Amino acid sequence: MGLNDKLLKAIEKLKKIGINYKILEFNEAARTSSDVARLYGINPREIIKTLIVKTDDNRFFAVMLPGILKIDNKKLLKELNAKKDRFLNEDELKNNTEFEPGEVCPILIEKIPILVDKTVFETENINFGSGDLYFGIEIKSKDLHKAIKIEKIVDIVKF
Repeated sequence: MGLNDKLLKAIEKLKKIGINYKILEFNEAARTSSDVARLYGINPREIIKTLIVKTDDNRFFAVMLPGILKIDNKKLLKELNAKKDRFLNEDELKNNTEFEPGEVCPILIEKIPILVDKTVFETENINFGSGDLYFGIEIKSKDLHKAIKIEKIVDIVKF
């Protein structure tokens, strides 16, 4: 299966900034972190989901956290300085980003501030969406700072 334009753009960016990466290939579409864990047999803590949220005052944020963890919405609202927030639906995601559900690639997010939960840095390797449901990208968690523009490292997961 060929690589799509979004994945090729992500690879190009990683090469340009000199980050070592590994492409994970799945034999079926992986839309969720549990799909990735099942298809690739990776430690679920290394699988990072990137969710796009919208606040009640129409601001958008990308939020990165381990796929097996849940967001504590009270903590997130405090970080966003908002009264309400919600995840984008499929149409909103397509219209406001270049992604479909399950494809979101943090490396390709340019206009939306990215919040990264501190738990993302607890494993040596992390992997995340590549812009293509059939592939994932794996890098060292310490390289995330170079790969994306992190707006803020936050503490927003529920334990």
